[in-house]
Amino acid sequence: MFAQLVSTYHLHPIVDHFTIALLTFGIAAEILSAAAILLSRDRSDFVSDWSVKLRNTSLLLMIGGAAACVLSYFSGDAEADRLWDTMSPAAQQILSSSNGARDYLSHAVLGHYLMYAFLILAGWRVALELSKRLERTRIAFLIVAMVAAGALLYQGKTGGELVYEHGVGMPRTTGNAPQIGQQPEDEHNVSVPTER
Repeated sequence: MFAQLVSTYHLHPIVDHFTIALLTFGIAAEILSAAAILLSRDRSDFVSDWSVKLRNTSLLLMIGGAAACVLSYFSGDAEADRLWDTMSPAAQQILSSSNGARDYLSHAVLGHYLMYAFLILAGWRVALELSKRLERTRIAFLIVAMVAAGALLYQGKTGGELVYEHGVGMPRTTGNAPQIGQQPEDEHNVSVPTER
């Protein structure tokens, strides 16, 4: 039933865009908050107030982004199962590589790792909010979060490659078939614009 919902409503790309936006802006808000604290030491209450607001925003975005990350993983898994047999070998390598170190950077494997990474980061962010003793780990949190955000953006890039370069999830033949390497099934029925 879940796989049918994912397929019918194309949930994977929808959820993925929310995941990337929520987590990226949550981490950016945390970085801006840390910068505001560094710049406002013993100065303006205005900057200090904004730092608190940015931290609160970061907390909510990280929690929402971690929840979206779980949905991204499971909707992506359902889509991969549905589309695997229709993919070119090159697209299959991007999705789930079996070439040693590249395996860790394949779209599916990285998605699995990122789901757990962002769940842990969201839990860490909540713990930072609840425990003053953990405050000294905030810099480590920021570093780990930035690395995870970089990996998330890389995964978005590989997802874009699957769709826009290899046509994964697109109808078998489309108006841009030549650009993505597809051959029209019936050249009499498919109109492909030509450059003049």
